[in-house]
Amino acid sequence: MSKATCSNDTLNVSDENLMAEYAAGKVEAFDELFRRYEHAAYAFFVKRVGSQDRARDLYQELFLRVHRGRHAYDPRRPFTPWFFQIAHRLLVDDFRRAFRHYEAPLGDDIDSASDGEQSLPIRCDLARLMSGLSSEEQYVLYSAKLTGSEYREIAGDLGKSVDAIKKMASRAMQKLRSRADPVVAVPARG
Repeated sequence: MSKATCSNDTLNVSDENLMAEYAAGKVEAFDELFRRYEHAAYAFFVKRVGSQDRARDLYQELFLRVHRGRHAYDPRRPFTPWFFQIAHRLLVDDFRRAFRHYEAPLGDDIDSASDGEQSLPIRCDLARLMSGLSSEEQYVLYSAKLTGSEYREIAGDLGKSVDAIKKMASRAMQKLRSRADPVVAVPARG
C-alpha cells in the first residue's frame, strides 16, 4: 500500500492503536502497519542473514506472526519493541534450524570434486562443534563471525551488554577450540 492510497486518518494514528484496530478486525490498519514497517523489517533481516532471498522469507514470516499474534498484543505497550521482539525470535529460530540442518550444495559436475563436496567434512565438523554450544552462543558466533554483525547490534538483539556479548563470544570460541580435533602436522618431504 503506498502513501498515496493511505487515508489521512490512518496516517495520524499511533502504531499501538492501529494494532488494536487490526485485532478488532479492521484490515486497513494492518495495511498501514505493513507500510510503516516493511522496509525496516526487511533491512533488519538482510543485515543479519546476508541473503536477500532468506531475508524475504523471514520478512514474510514476520508479518504472518504479527497477524497470528494480533489478539495477544497489548495496545497499552509500545508496538515497535513488540514487533522487533517477534523479528528477533524468528531470527534466532532460523539460526537454530540452520545449525541443525547442514546441507552441502551439489555442483553442476558431480564427477569432479566441487568446493561444496570438499567443504562437506569441514561443515560436518563445524556442526559437531557448534552442537556443543547453547543456542545463544551459536547466535552470537554466527552473527559476529559469519555475518559480520557488530557486538553492539548483537547485544541489542539479545538484550545484553556489549561486554557480556564479547565474553560470550570469547568463551564460545574457547569451547570450540577445546572440542576441535588437534591438527596433525605432516612433515614435508624433501
